[in-house]
Amino acid sequence: MKQFLLPCALLVFGSAFGQTPLLEENFDSYAVGDYIGVASSVWTTWTNAPGTDEDGQISDEQANSGTQSLKIFGSASGGPMDVYLPIGLETAYEVSYNVYVPSGNSAYMNVQEELTPGVAWAFDFTLAANGQVTFGIDQVVLAYGAYTQDSWTSISLRMDPVNDRAEIYIGGEYLANVAFDGIIGGVNFFGYGDGTTPGLYYIDDVVVVETGDVINGIGEVSELDLSFGPNPASNFVQITSNTSYGIIRIMALNGQIVKEIAVSNLSSGQRIELDLDNGIYLVELTSNNSRTMRKLVVSK
Repeated sequence: MKQFLLPCALLVFGSAFGQTPLLEENFDSYAVGDYIGVASSVWTTWTNAPGTDEDGQISDEQANSGTQSLKIFGSASGGPMDVYLPIGLETAYEVSYNVYVPSGNSAYMNVQEELTPGVAWAFDFTLAANGQVTFGIDQVVLAYGAYTQDSWTSISLRMDPVNDRAEIYIGGEYLANVAFDGIIGGVNFFGYGDGTTPGLYYIDDVVVVETGDVINGIGEVSELDLSFGPNPASNFVQITSNTSYGIIRIMALNGQIVKEIAVSNLSSGQRIELDLDNGIYLVELTSNNSRTMRKLVVSK
């Protein structure tokens, strides 16, 4: 039974990064066809059953570096492959890797907030067959992005349990900054697609490395417009912007987030229902590595 903190089973091959990685894996040290949960002392599966149908296999069909990668596949309804990388860290680390999704297929992954999978989900994201990325928490989509099929896409998960934040980048583009209030439990690569097309994807160049603090949000820029009304408002606001997609956060003056939703129709206007006490709030829009904020007065 493999159940451990990642630092107890280091795979360090040297790095060009500022910090020495705890894990740096390109899957070239294994034989094609090897089950990663059997051949590696680090990787396992969701139910801790290496060598079974849950386990992923080494493939030479695609590679971002070297000649091999980890192949994950399953049905549109999920599984059986369910590969898990246990991590178990309590300070800020970045988990990065590259993913390749062939045309007509899709990919699903999630991050756990406990070392044992299935106890506490942090977030999950899907790379759909139509090239869209969806990111969500508890089955609620909070952000949308894009990627290119038949091409390697970088994924960076900067997770900071100390400051209770996580920041996600897809293909080098900012996707989301969300609350993260557990430990970095582990990353799950599930053979499940977008619910319509089969899950089939390849993982390569996995790196786990120490990173700086992750704070709440990103820098303000003037290019992002945000307007809404009525203001003062009572039960709703109609929000418009010069971007279509983004995340709207409504915050009390003490910084507490009282509402957070993903929006996808801002250019033509989107109505947001309010259930707030009278007072002054801040409405924040983040989109494509930009952020802007406006004051909202609620008066009923």
